[in-house]
Amino acid sequence: MKKTLTFLSFLLIVSCAAYKPLTPSQTDANRAQQKFPGTTLADLEQGKSIFEHSCNKCHSLKKPFTNDEATVRQVLPKMAKRAKLDNHQEDLVLKYLLTMKSAKSKG
Repeated sequence: MKKTLTFLSFLLIVSCAAYKPLTPSQTDANRAQQKFPGTTLADLEQGKSIFEHSCNKCHSLKKPFTNDEATVRQVLPKMAKRAKLDNHQEDLVLKYLLTMKSAKSKG
């Protein structure tokens, strides 16, 4: 039993550590502008950076990509407050998550 628990814990750690959030491209920035006019590639890159450095303190980086847009929009303000993000940082993370979520669903 102890070996099984250790093995399952190892698998969980490896599976969480192996996930790398998608890196945005200019194509993603162009797609983002349809939903968020004025969004640049730099905005998406900054949103990714904030997401990677702030959000993984409490959960895996993959978790937000498993939720639908309505859930992301509902939960993000609470998570941003916990992560001590300002409104601009929260907005950048939202744009990154929703843009890259749509890229992931297409691919």
